[in-house]
Amino acid sequence: MPKVFRVGYRSPLVSGVAWALMLMGLLGLGYFGYLFGQMSGFAKAGHSWFLIVGQALLMVASAASIAAGQGMLRRFEWGRRLSLGLLALILLSLPVLPWVSGSPLMLGVACLALSAGLLWALRELNSMLVRQEFA
Repeated sequence: MPKVFRVGYRSPLVSGVAWALMLMGLLGLGYFGYLFGQMSGFAKAGHSWFLIVGQALLMVASAASIAAGQGMLRRFEWGRRLSLGLLALILLSLPVLPWVSGSPLMLGVACLALSAGLLWALRELNSMLVRQEFA
């Protein structure tokens, strides 16, 4: 039996992903503010330019995450597509996390579980029923 939703149906998955993206964006902006405060003695400490570029990318990714969450909450198609792209980028960057942090097994298992959850969310956000919400 096919699922039939009434006009104006708002799935909890879309709302949950939108709130999660906005929370990640706010946490990223908070971390950016913390790092920016640590760089007050930039000229004296001799920080590398890679740190500045990394912080700029963090700020852009955080702002894009907040914008994607807002777009999804308002059921804009560009918000769904932007969130699909951001979730795919997170999914692609997860295998690097255990290598960068130096943690062996437990972080790798956690990254695999998070990757499975992200794949499920990506698949569901691209389903016909969710795309119908954004039409």
